[in-house]
Amino acid sequence: MSPARRLTARGRGLLAGSAGMGVIAALFGIQELYALAAAGVVLVICARLWVAVRRWDVEITRYVHPVRVAAGADARVELAAENQAGSRTPPIVAADPFDGGERWARFTISPMAPGERRRASYRLPTARRGVYHLGPLQLKISDPFGLAEATKDTAPDTTLTVHPRVEPVSVHSPSSHRDDDRLPLPVIGHSGNELYALREYVPGDDLRHVHWPSTARLDDLVVRQPEHLRRGRMTVAADLRGWVHDTETLEAVLSATASVAMSALGCGLQVRVVTTAGLDTRHGSGQRHSGVILDGLAAARRHRNMGATNPFCMAGVSDPVVVVTTDRATDADIESAFGLGGPSGSIVVIFQSEALPAGSPSASPGGRTSRLGRRGAVRVPAGGSFRAAWELSAC
Repeated sequence: MSPARRLTARGRGLLAGSAGMGVIAALFGIQELYALAAAGVVLVICARLWVAVRRWDVEITRYVHPVRVAAGADARVELAAENQAGSRTPPIVAADPFDGGERWARFTISPMAPGERRRASYRLPTARRGVYHLGPLQLKISDPFGLAEATKDTAPDTTLTVHPRVEPVSVHSPSSHRDDDRLPLPVIGHSGNELYALREYVPGDDLRHVHWPSTARLDDLVVRQPEHLRRGRMTVAADLRGWVHDTETLEAVLSATASVAMSALGCGLQVRVVTTAGLDTRHGSGQRHSGVILDGLAAARRHRNMGATNPFCMAGVSDPVVVVTTDRATDADIESAFGLGGPSGSIVVIFQSEALPAGSPSASPGGRTSRLGRRGAVRVPAGGSFRAAWELSAC
C-alpha cells in the first residue's frame, strides 16, 4: 500500500500565513511582505516534494504474547520490521494505538539499509479486565521542517483479552463431585469396561484411559469414559444491571463469578455461567469451556434493567445456583434468588458497595445481613476479600 501524503498542521498554517501576507502586501503596498509570502510558499512546496520523492517500504509484523491473559499478568507486543525497498529509509516515527486510541506506543525507527530487519517489543497494560484492540500501526515520515508528511498503516488490528482476576475457592458447599450419579451400563464383554463416551481430560483422571487417536486429532487430552457418568452441575449467575454497580463493584462481581466457575471446573463439575446482560455459556467442562467462560466475562459490560420480575430467572431451577450481586439490589431481587437452584439450594454473594455506618438497617442485628445470613448469603464488605468471605461462610 502506497503512503498517503499531506501537509501537516504546521505546513497548512505556514501556507495560510503566506497567503495572508500576500494580501496585506497588496493592500498596503509593503513590498517586503511579498518576499516573505513567496518564501513561505516555496518552503511548503519543497517540503511536499521532499516527502513525495522519498521511496520507502517498511513492513511491520505484530505478535501479542499471550493474546489472552489474567488481569495483572504480563503481556508483551513484539514487532518485527523489514525494509522491503531497494534504498535506505529515512527516519520513521511509528505509533501503535491501544484501546481504540486511548493510549499509544510511540517510537522512532532509525534509517534501515535495504533488506534490513529489526525487532522491538513493549509491554501492554493488563491491570483492568476487558477486550482491547491494537492497531493498525501507523508509520510516518516528515520533512526536516515538519511541514509535510507521508503516512502508512501496517500490522493489522489484533486484540488482547484480559480476563477477570481468579481466586481459587472451595466449591464443595453448593455442589460436590462426590455426589456424582454413576449409571453403569449392562456388561456385554468379560472385562466390564465398555466405552460409553469420549470427554476432555480432567485433573485426576487415569492416564491409562487416554484415547490417543482423538488426542492427536484435537491436540488436547481426551479420555475414554467407561460408564455413564452424570457429573455434578453448577450455575453461576452475575448481576450486571447498571444501577446496582459502580466501577469497583462491577469488577468485583465479575472476579467472584470467574473464581467460583473456575474452581468448580477444577473439581470436575459441569459449569454454566449466565449474566443478566444475556451471556449464557451452557454447561460444560474442561479447559476449552473455561476459555469460553473467561472470554465472556472479559467482554461483559453493565446494562440497563430489562424489567424482568426476577432478574435471575435465566439461571433456571434444576442445578445449584450461585448468584453474585451487590447490596444495591432490592430485597425482592435477593429473595427471588433464593428460590433458584436444585436440592442443594442457592448461595447469594452480596458485595457491599460502600462501608455501612453503625446503626444502619443492613448492619443492625435485625437487618438484611442477619436475615440473609441464615439463608446462605455470602456478604463481602467494601474493599474486603471475596475469597475470605466465601471460605468463612463455608466453615
